[in-house]
This record gives sequence, C-alpha cells and structure tokens, in this order.
Amino acid sequence: MGGIIMTKKYLLDPFNAVYQDNNLLSDRPKIKELDQYARDLESQIEGDFNLEYLTFEFAYNQLGFVRNGLLLAKIKFLKLYQNYGDGTFASFCKFQLKKQRWQINDTIRAARVVLELMYAGFEILPTNISQAVTQAQLAGEDLSLTWRNIITTLPPDRITAKTISNVVNPSTESEKEVVALKVPTEVNQQIETEAFSRNLSVVEFLKLILEFFLESENSHLSQPVVNKEEYKEKERIWQEDLIKLCKQGDYLSSFIRSTDNAGTAGVPNKVSFVKKF
Repeated sequence: MGGIIMTKKYLLDPFNAVYQDNNLLSDRPKIKELDQYARDLESQIEGDFNLEYLTFEFAYNQLGFVRNGLLLAKIKFLKLYQNYGDGTFASFCKFQLKKQRWQINDTIRAARVVLELMYAGFEILPTNISQAVTQAQLAGEDLSLTWRNIITTLPPDRITAKTISNVVNPSTESEKEVVALKVPTEVNQQIETEAFSRNLSVVEFLKLILEFFLESENSHLSQPVVNKEEYKEKERIWQEDLIKLCKQGDYLSSFIRSTDNAGTAGVPNKVSFVKKF
C-alpha cells in the first residue's frame, strides 16, 4: 500500500477503504448491499444525520445474532438440512453455512436466552453471542434473577461475557488459582464441542479423559515416567534384594506367588524381572 501514511486515524477509519485504488468487489448480493450502505453513509454530511436514528440503528444491529439464531433453530429442529450433503447437521453447518456446528449451536442457544429475557420483560438484553451463551445453562426464574442482578450491579459498559461468567459461575479462592493451557484453536473447539455433546463442562470433560487414560490397562503410556533420584536409589536397592532372594532358591516360588497375588507394598511388581533368574 505505497503512498498511504499509516496513522492511527487511518487505521481506525473504515471509510478509507472506499477510496482505495483498484478495489475488487464481489458481485454477491450481501457484499454489494454492504458496499452501497457504506457509500450512502460516506456521501452524507454532518447535517444529514439524525443522531437519534443512528443510535437506534446501532442497537438494532446488535441483535442481528438473535435473528440469525431463530433462523438457524428452524433449520435445525425442522431438519431442513437433511437433503444437503450427507444429511447431517454438522455437514450442513460446515459446507452450507461455512461454520462449525458448535458455533451454530451457540448462536441458537444465545437466541433462546435473549428471547426468554425479552419475554420476561427486560428492556436491556445481551448484545452479542458471548454475553448470551454464557447464561445458556440457565432458564426461567434462575435466568431472570441472574440477568437482573447483572444489569443492576454493573454499568452497561462493564457487562461482558467475562463479568457475566463471574456472576453465573462464582469461583472459590482455590478455584481462581488456575493455569491456562495453550492449545491450537481447532483443538479447543473440538474439546468444547465434545464436552457439550455429553452435557459436561470443559473441566469435567478433561477430568473424564484424564481418569480414563490413567485407568486404562491397554496403554504403556498410562504409567508415569519417574525420574527422581530418590526413586532410582530405592529401585536399585530393591533389585539387589530381589537377586539375593532369587539366589536362595527356596524362597523363589513363594516370592513369585506373593508378588503375583498382592504385589509388593509401595514397590512396582516386577515379575518379568524375576523370571530372568
């Protein structure tokens, strides 16, 4: 972008893009409509604008996700997607809507939350999917009480998905001491999808995976690798004692039976080692 001075104002102002040289514009209806919307606004001067209308338009557009959620709910619950692709909702989301299934489900859940609050008499409503879906585990009176608590205790500009989550899921002091695990976005999305499909929180799902892995008898990886010097020294002493027992002969068979049946307290059962002697 030679010749353009990258000032903070330039980077902030979206209308600068209208005047770029060699603009390439898709002929898709939604793109052409957005282009016309931008040009209509840019062509007007200060006196042409009605601030009250612009404020209303802003609030109206914020609820666009609710309208999308209502449309998507009809597609999902009436199974209108069955004649597309392999007939599954996941495939329809991926290839027709260009979204992951969990994203579409979140939009539907968010719409449910907003409509329920709207019909409960609230004028202040969640303004994006994140704010709404954070409360998706609530319904009825619990949802109304929680949302009333949020909008009466927090100023509007402080109502975010994070602050809502703190109200919905208050943490104890010990729970606040957590570690953030850095994983690829697609892995994180898959974890959230699989957890939701099992009606589990992400933490519950990860605990379930960990417990299954550790209890598995089919993987050598389920056994932790111990590298501590203290353990190595104890293992060396144990092996020396074992060799002495094996050399005695009379105690070998009884030792093997005892280790097979009950193991040795605090010591790994190394029957394979005994068989070498």
